[in-house]
Amino acid sequence: MEQLKQTDVKPLREKILKDNKFICPLCENPLAPCDSALDHCHSSGQIRNVICKTCNSLEGVFKSRWIRLGVAKKVPFDVFLRNLAEYLIAEPLPLLHPSCNPKPRKLMKSSYNKLKRDIDCYNKHLKKPIKMPEYPKSKRLTKRLKELFLQFGIDPMYYSKGTK
Repeated sequence: MEQLKQTDVKPLREKILKDNKFICPLCENPLAPCDSALDHCHSSGQIRNVICKTCNSLEGVFKSRWIRLGVAKKVPFDVFLRNLAEYLIAEPLPLLHPSCNPKPRKLMKSSYNKLKRDIDCYNKHLKKPIKMPEYPKSKRLTKRLKELFLQFGIDPMYYSKGTK
């Protein structure tokens, strides 16, 4: 094993960077020489590769937490990372965690107006008209509106995420 001098670091980093086609092997983003780090194992001192400074910092933070939280006493770091990668890409269970309740969809005003027009037209022929509820301030489909949409065979439409 060859011990490098500090003056050897920059030329080696640039050579490896060129061999990597200026791409970080971890995040796969373009990598400029000024944003690169010659990554090495802190216990053995062996050089692994050239990675971006962000990935280098993240690896260091992740490893220090792995040690601080006591996982290091149970499983080697590389084994843990392989297990973590397999765990994250595995098929999840078909269940939603209670903290991740989906937000109720918001009823489009145009959908409400279509229902209202149909009811108004229908009411012209009735002695006892159907009472149309107000458009909800919450924009959520109320139980009564849902019943009316079903009764009149209209599919309620909702705003897509991020709008209104």
